[in-house]
Amino acid sequence: MNSIWNKNIELFEKRFPHLIDKAEKEFASEIILETAKDNSPTAKWNNLYLHSKYNPLREAQNLVSSYNENENKAFVFVGMGLGYAPLEACKYKDSTIIIIEKSFKHFYTALNTLDFTKLFEHEKLVIFLDATIEQITLILSRFKENELFVIKTKAQTEYAAEYFETVSIAIEQLKNKDEINEKTLEKFSKLWTRNSCKNLKWLRETDGVKKYLLQGRRLSFIIIAAGPSLQNILPYMKELKKRAVLVCVNTALHALLKAGVEPDFIVIVDPQYYCYLHIKFLSSPSSTLILESAVYPSIFRFKCKEKIMCSSMFPIGQYFEKQLGEKGALGAGGSVTTTAWDFARICGAKEIFLCGMDLGFPNKMTHIKGSYFEQNAHTNSNRLNTVENFNVASLIGAAPEWKKDYKENPILSDKKMNLFLWWFEKNIKNAELTGSKTYSLTSESQKIEGVEYYPVEKLLERDECEEEKKEFYFNSNKAAENERINAVNTNTFETVYDDFTKILEELKSYAKKGLSLCNKALQNRTLINETYIKLKQIDEYILNSNAKNAAALVFPTQKQLEKIAGEINCPKELYSINYSKLIYQKLIDSINYLEKYL
Repeated sequence: MNSIWNKNIELFEKRFPHLIDKAEKEFASEIILETAKDNSPTAKWNNLYLHSKYNPLREAQNLVSSYNENENKAFVFVGMGLGYAPLEACKYKDSTIIIIEKSFKHFYTALNTLDFTKLFEHEKLVIFLDATIEQITLILSRFKENELFVIKTKAQTEYAAEYFETVSIAIEQLKNKDEINEKTLEKFSKLWTRNSCKNLKWLRETDGVKKYLLQGRRLSFIIIAAGPSLQNILPYMKELKKRAVLVCVNTALHALLKAGVEPDFIVIVDPQYYCYLHIKFLSSPSSTLILESAVYPSIFRFKCKEKIMCSSMFPIGQYFEKQLGEKGALGAGGSVTTTAWDFARICGAKEIFLCGMDLGFPNKMTHIKGSYFEQNAHTNSNRLNTVENFNVASLIGAAPEWKKDYKENPILSDKKMNLFLWWFEKNIKNAELTGSKTYSLTSESQKIEGVEYYPVEKLLERDECEEEKKEFYFNSNKAAENERINAVNTNTFETVYDDFTKILEELKSYAKKGLSLCNKALQNRTLINETYIKLKQIDEYILNSNAKNAAALVFPTQKQLEKIAGEINCPKELYSINYSKLIYQKLIDSINYLEKYL
């Protein structure tokens, strides 16, 4: 062993003792070390050079040179080769350095080649060696999208290409998360607000999903999505309902009813009008409908056995639930199917079967025949825009790519599906630790890591579970009844509603006061310093208000605000006052919008 290795491994053991015992201290024999033209070490793997053959250090300097200390907060090295670039990143003292490497042997080879002293002495250093995606994203999710500066070199990741591709997808999803959330907020915030206000009364008239918590431990659950592969399972649904709890997403309901089966539960949580169209004109008298408080209001007219609510994802519903009692949270992974799966999980299901959750396009179809999507395509088709055109647009609209189904056959998917895939893989693994195993009844679906294919014929061989279902519903209703009897919170809906409207009025009066102070200061500049003091007091009240989050839902996003503020044309010394004036006016507008629908 050389002196570089001895020094590096000692520092590594001291800094990361939890990693040191996970692998034998072996080097990657497939990495061939060479000397670059500048006499520094370089290396190649499978005839791919991990670094420059001429000047690896200069190459590393170029890789990190675009790092912006004012915007970026963390380097993320997806693979690192011999470690030139991470060492070069050490000059950014306040930045976090995150190294993701699949192989201990590759990492140890780097420790045996370059002096890592300044890296191990860097204050903010995180090293992942053969870590899970969940472990990696747990740390990366602490940063905002623009704070991550990712460096990935194909030659350094090719030895474990699939692993590093999964890491890259997870990073990309994290980086896009804030932008997606902000764009979604810009587009739908007023819809969420309007729906939430109109649906508030249902918070006092419905039970929450928490009454089902762990009540279904003796049952299996089938999650029914609207993928094309559902067609193959529909003929067995009547028999399957005798052996499991059927949880159907709204997009699949029409197909299920057409097959003569009413599901046990229907899940619909999307606030948009088109989601209501999936169940418009339908009814399912024996089903329980699971809703979120921001859904399109007409959904509450749906004819069913019972309506149950899950906890709201939006500020208005959250405010009222905090005062009246929470309904019970369900996971939101970007798809109603993720919410349906999470409902089965909180019920304590011993097994969860996915059906029609294709995460792709089997036979290049987008949805099951007879779904609202297909019917809408037929309704809106003409000689120039045929049904085939609609399907093609769906197939190529989000960067198509080929994946594998449960029988290792190719299935066309797209990058949009990766988000759902990642959510399922992460949460299914966690659910297994608590005793809930997930399977797929449809072999044509894209394979999810940790999910096995389960032939429907095997499920049909099982005993019926009518008595277990009766017990499940009885115990759940008993739990809800006991909670009502033992409720500590005695607030009535009317009291909470009146208090909320009063807080909004008070919040608006403070905003109007701030607006008035700004106008006076702009008319008389001698009042500016005095105004700043008064505005600080107003801002403190607003920031501590219980209603500010509800108002913020229809408040402009940061990007929208920056765009509007960019139009402020005034002397530099008056900009802050004008910006404050803008904030107060937008807050007043937001409260006026809320009050319009309350």
